Amino acid sequence: MIDGGYYLIGCVFSFMLGSVISSFLNVVAWRVPRGESVVSPPSHCPKCSSPIKWYQNIPIISYLALRGKCANCKERISPRYLTVEIVGALLFLAVFIRLISSEMPLATFVIYLIVMWIWVSLMIVGSLIDFDHKLLPDFVTVGGMVLGVVFSAIFTVMNFFPGAPNEELFRKFFPSLFSISGLCVGFGLLGLVRLLGSMAFKREAMGMGDVFLMGAVGAIFGPVAAIFTIVASSLFGSIVGVALVALSKTKFGRYFEIPYGPFICLGCLVWMFAGNEIVQMYLKLLTP
Repeated sequence: MIDGGYYLIGCVFSFMLGSVISSFLNVVAWRVPRGESVVSPPSHCPKCSSPIKWYQNIPIISYLALRGKCANCKERISPRYLTVEIVGALLFLAVFIRLISSEMPLATFVIYLIVMWIWVSLMIVGSLIDFDHKLLPDFVTVGGMVLGVVFSAIFTVMNFFPGAPNEELFRKFFPSLFSISGLCVGFGLLGLVRLLGSMAFKREAMGMGDVFLMGAVGAIFGPVAAIFTIVASSLFGSIVGVALVALSKTKFGRYFEIPYGPFICLGCLVWMFAGNEIVQMYLKLLTP
């Protein structure tokens, strides 16, 4: 789609943008659950409250240069900040590389890239908040569903442009139907799992935020992705749950609370980068 020079520039830009956005998401994940503004007061050390200068706030580089310590009080800064910035930068880069390798028109590529970057950002901040507070904010869950529906609506409208390659009515409306059906499948299936689990365990099996988050996955990626993510996230959650039980004194069958949102996001990431390939391999195994 682009030559080597522009490809390299795109990769560097994606990595840098991902690190900057993820640095801000660290702030959002810390302040929003506490009811604080994300813009005021400016960045400061949570220990000594000294303001962080701009050159001390460069993603990844500043943390390494300061050796993970506050420049004023020398208190240690959690390595999670660095981890989130690196992970976010790598995910933004991975999305760019994944999409640039496809043969889609430039306008379509730009729309997909922006939407996927927004969704990755929502998953990062949602996972951080759910991990810390066991809740998923509406701007992540409902915002993801709205993002998926609007995303599909854009492509529905694009199909009505003069000279569009597919003029059949179904093809024109297919993106919207794809998104709405995915939202219903993701929300409905996990909602059913939540209901049955709550009945079986006589307590709330999972929060409604998880159900809304799965609806967002379906709205953006469609019904097959929603089913895949449910299976993958359940598998990841089971592996981690068994490992935690094995490494602790908690006995099997006892209450062991683990936030499910991060596993939904992990399952969705697997779908984004390898889901279609995994499904095709699975279908081939079922074919005589």
